[in-house]
Amino acid sequence: MKQTADSFDISTSLYELVPESTLLAPLADNVRKRFEMALQLMHSTLSDRLTWEQIASRSAISPFHFHRQFTQLFHETPGQYLHRIRLQYAISQLLMSQNSSITQIALSSGYSSSQALAKALKRETGYQAKQIKALGQTGTPDQTIALLRKLAHPSQHRTSEVVQPPIEQQLASSMPCELIWFPARGIYTQTAHRGDWHRLFDHHGQQTARMLCATPVLELDRPWHDMTSVTGKWRTPPEQSDQVISEGYYLCAKVRVASDIAYLNALESLFRQAEWLGYDLDNNGSLIEILLDMDTRFTGTAGFHFQIPVQLAHMQDE
Repeated sequence: MKQTADSFDISTSLYELVPESTLLAPLADNVRKRFEMALQLMHSTLSDRLTWEQIASRSAISPFHFHRQFTQLFHETPGQYLHRIRLQYAISQLLMSQNSSITQIALSSGYSSSQALAKALKRETGYQAKQIKALGQTGTPDQTIALLRKLAHPSQHRTSEVVQPPIEQQLASSMPCELIWFPARGIYTQTAHRGDWHRLFDHHGQQTARMLCATPVLELDRPWHDMTSVTGKWRTPPEQSDQVISEGYYLCAKVRVASDIAYLNALESLFRQAEWLGYDLDNNGSLIEILLDMDTRFTGTAGFHFQIPVQLAHMQDE
């Protein structure tokens, strides 16, 4: 369905691309809240190096029942989950935090040393920490998503002979999208670099909500450091704007994510849906990312409005 920006309500609900939310949804309220507490502890205390048994006890769940039910729900044991999110966090920091040492990243992720992190990385991804740091600068989005998929949420028990895509990829394939026409938009630039949303939020706080990152479509297959993205405030008066985003049609999706892999899967899915729908990308336009909110629910999530420019030459009006 096509809309105009004037009729589009940006505050409406976001599509949940959060495996934990999907997997916990069938549980009774009291049980779900205990598991949410456990997940909150897992994600917020990585540097404390708590064991899954300690987390279960702090969440008022017996370790036996926690292990059994967690494994049934999440298709991996609590220990495997905790190990996976530690590595996810470490890789995210290696990709983004170029000024942090590998030792600092290892300790903040819950590893006893850089050597312990190195062993885990080599075993699970085949990469060394220095290689991942380099990937954050010289790698492409496709190379990055290939790495992150090694640590995506499994869709079933690892011993199964049937191979299915990770849950993030499955959820992204069902992500709803809509076609919207936007007038020309001015933004007031805050940074000339591709947005590290967590760092921007730490710096700007709630003002980061409604900030916009624009990346030229023709640069999306380049290494990260070669993209000329701009990030800044939008809906600013024309006289205060220093960048203008062209008017036109955009295929859009509003999504909530809790990890880098979910974020990249959502973007990948939006481009695939444009292709499936027969839309041509407007190569003169930019991918638009708008941060809607960040919250501290049990996994820590962020809401985004993604927009990709499309041409309507081969489309019929609805």
